[in-house]
Amino acid sequence: MTERRDLMIPGKAGRLSVRVKGVLADAVQIAVLVQGANLSGQAGYDFSFDGGRDYSFMDALVARGIAAVTFSVRGYALSDCPPDPLSIDTDAAIEDLASVVDWLSALGPGAAFQRPHLIGWSWGGRVCARYAETRNDVVNRLVLLDPALGGGNKVPPDPMDAWWSGGWQYFHDRLEPEFSEPGAARALADFVVQNEPRSPNGIRRENARGSTPSNAGQIRRPTLMLYGSAAARQAYMQGGARRADFFEMLDTNDRALIIVPDCGDYAHLQRPRRLLHRHVADFLLAT
Repeated sequence: MTERRDLMIPGKAGRLSVRVKGVLADAVQIAVLVQGANLSGQAGYDFSFDGGRDYSFMDALVARGIAAVTFSVRGYALSDCPPDPLSIDTDAAIEDLASVVDWLSALGPGAAFQRPHLIGWSWGGRVCARYAETRNDVVNRLVLLDPALGGGNKVPPDPMDAWWSGGWQYFHDRLEPEFSEPGAARALADFVVQNEPRSPNGIRRENARGSTPSNAGQIRRPTLMLYGSAAARQAYMQGGARRADFFEMLDTNDRALIIVPDCGDYAHLQRPRRLLHRHVADFLLAT
């Protein structure tokens, strides 16, 4: 396991929990990894368990020479939570991503600090894409991993509870047994119940009331869209544009659309994860 550094940085709504892997001071390239709706960045991208090999996305990037930074959106894991967890929507997450990018920019003058790569998984794909629409100047290369791009049909019900708890069975079932190694699903479910048993319901309120779609025509950075072959079955993954249409509307000739076989929405934690890691690293290093 790569050595890690955990710290707290200031955000717009309080402190943000950040994890760094790789030596930032010497970094030639840096990737910021943005979480999905149910797990913090630390849990989703740096997962490991006894007997499991090569599950950390962050470690895979560092092994290829890319420093990796992830964080918890406000209200998730150790990050400070505002008074109303239902206020934690995509706009709030974009603010938190901006705080992390600004923090990196202040660390050094090099290109890696001023223009990091962005990787967004599921809801994080929406966050990264919408951030990139207006901040093409500070994004190097963009990876959208099974992105929930926003728009499209509303996804009821509108939650009344401030917090969501999927429970052990929910997370166990997300690692479909036909695509996952023995023990991985149990390890993930055990980890969540012990460490991140609940998450803010703001994103579910947003999906129920109508989300702002990502605008592919405003994204001018090199972009990789990558999907597990069995992904995007859930209603919230069906955005305002089909994946191929969104891909064609990207305002860049440097783009790729890859379907990774035999995996689902949690592809980076399933059997083909090494292939997925390789596709992402190869794309980021193609500069």
